[in-house]
Amino acid sequence: MSKKGERVMCRCKYPKYVNKEDISVVKDEKSERCYKATFSFNCEGNTILVISRAPKEISKNKCDSLYKRIIKYIDNNKDEFGKVKKLIIVNLFTIYEYSREDLYNECMTNRKAYIEGSKDVIYNDEIIASAIRESDYIIAGWGEPLEGLEEIYLRRVELILKSLRYELLRSVNKKYVYRVGEISKKGYPKHCLAWSYNDKVNDLFE
Repeated sequence: MSKKGERVMCRCKYPKYVNKEDISVVKDEKSERCYKATFSFNCEGNTILVISRAPKEISKNKCDSLYKRIIKYIDNNKDEFGKVKKLIIVNLFTIYEYSREDLYNECMTNRKAYIEGSKDVIYNDEIIASAIRESDYIIAGWGEPLEGLEEIYLRRVELILKSLRYELLRSVNKKYVYRVGEISKKGYPKHCLAWSYNDKVNDLFE
């Protein structure tokens, strides 16, 4: 049975170097929200973290276009990232985004704590902070605010940037924090789906 607002997932195949049997997903107990997705590439190498806007459905048998673009971008830029052990994807918001209206509608229905993932047992900001600590490369890919969510969006971005700076200062290992391509006119990094495979990475804080 389809969920409210659900669209058909793009039936893309995972690239061969992704271990489909080792895809890990952290969800809430009702599987209505996704906090983290991890894709394994190799037995050793760097860990890359991508911070996107909201999760898409994940299946071992088919790959959503969002995840495929992220995975292919990482693979196409091996010179920058080196050998990659795993890719972690977290999000500003935790509800599944089947359409652009989903975040707004859920915010009006369940209030912002629910879509931020700051309600119940699993706390999204703790998941994100842990993923930052675990990663060698961090890429901001959340894009511009959706209409009607500017205030909550800016608040989420500010909290993530604060967490990033805090974890960078206390880390004993060098971490690289990037955006892909140019920033938007409003000063936001490109959303993952807007990445071109030829886009270069740039320091997020420059």
